[in-house]
Amino acid sequence: MTMTTPAPASSSFPANVALATFVSYLFYPLLLGITLSLYFGALAYGWNLATVFAWMAGLRILLLLAVEFLHPAKAEWKMTWASFRRDLKYMAVNGGVTALLKLGAGWLALDMSRLNTGIVANTSILMEFLAVLLVFEFFQYWYHRLSHESPGRWGAWLWKVHVAHHLPDKVYLLMHPVGHPLNLVISLALVQLPLVVLGARPESIFLFNALMGLQGLVSHFNVDIKAGPLNYLLVGTELHRYHHSANVDEAKNYGVLTPFWDLVFGTFEYHPKRLPIALGVKEPAQYPASNELGKVLALPFSR
Repeated sequence: MTMTTPAPASSSFPANVALATFVSYLFYPLLLGITLSLYFGALAYGWNLATVFAWMAGLRILLLLAVEFLHPAKAEWKMTWASFRRDLKYMAVNGGVTALLKLGAGWLALDMSRLNTGIVANTSILMEFLAVLLVFEFFQYWYHRLSHESPGRWGAWLWKVHVAHHLPDKVYLLMHPVGHPLNLVISLALVQLPLVVLGARPESIFLFNALMGLQGLVSHFNVDIKAGPLNYLLVGTELHRYHHSANVDEAKNYGVLTPFWDLVFGTFEYHPKRLPIALGVKEPAQYPASNELGKVLALPFSR
């Protein structure tokens, strides 16, 4: 009887599975670690905080785009040419300008903070950062929540200002600029006002803006990120994706950097073992399509 040599057993943990596991469980903590490392490196070596901030923001979005293209959480949520053309419309109206305003405001705040003598000026860096974070998130949380839940004419107007960001039925990195300019201006003011009023130092402002930039990107990331306990500290992919759910019962998570006030006020939604069934608004036929830019921009001024 002829004996044959058995074929070598295939690896029980193939390379593609290892890569997918890395992307899901380690990629986001690695990004967070790099952000914090740059912060402490800038403090230790006296790097220019504004320059580090700008380089970090640019390189980070390129890396995230590459990972999202290669490892989407849902293929149907991937960016298409049609959705990209729509995104370009919003970028042309407010995306690029707002990005520059945010970058410029963060840069200016870093420079002007040396003159600040505000409420937290004589506290530790950690206490200063936490104060800025929680004060900002408190006002941002209630503005965001009232935009979704407030009744009456005032609530209806806030929703018309905010709804543009919820009209897309897919969430991915470059759809982040989809929104009404009024909503973006209000959000920008809410970001920077606590930094000025509280009198935060450059080190706190750098860390605040660096984390805001990271969380703002990963919150719309079409990648199956599993952040685990970090979801109770920072708002990322798993939490904000449910904020975009078409099911209003689970479309909560109004925080943008930390879920602290969602946990306090009972609007925290976290389902680690599943993705939302559908994204967007509950009754899309009641609204203009997200690519109808003129009609979307006119919503706050319509009856």
